Amino acid sequence: SRIPAPLATLERGKSYVFELQNLTPHQHPIHIHGHSFKVLKSNKRDLPVHHADTVLLQAKERVEVALVADNPGDWMLHCHIIEHQESGMMGYIRVA
Repeated sequence: SRIPAPLATLERGKSYVFELQNLTPHQHPIHIHGHSFKVLKSNKRDLPVHHADTVLLQAKERVEVALVADNPGDWMLHCHIIEHQESGMMGYIRVA
């Protein structure tokens, strides 16, 4: 089978802001391997700005997170609910 393309290719050493969107009526704990990120804000609730490697997205929520791409390699980004991973809620980012 063919390996899919990365969701994004990030330049090592640069900072990025991601908008994580949950378009479903269910909660999803989204985890990024290889990096911690700063949770910046939500469109639905007041969140304290904090560092994490996983953020729980509420139904229909958008959360902005910032990270420094300082760890080269291919890093999985996925929902921590295994059944959701199996149904396709995962991919990877590349830091090069």
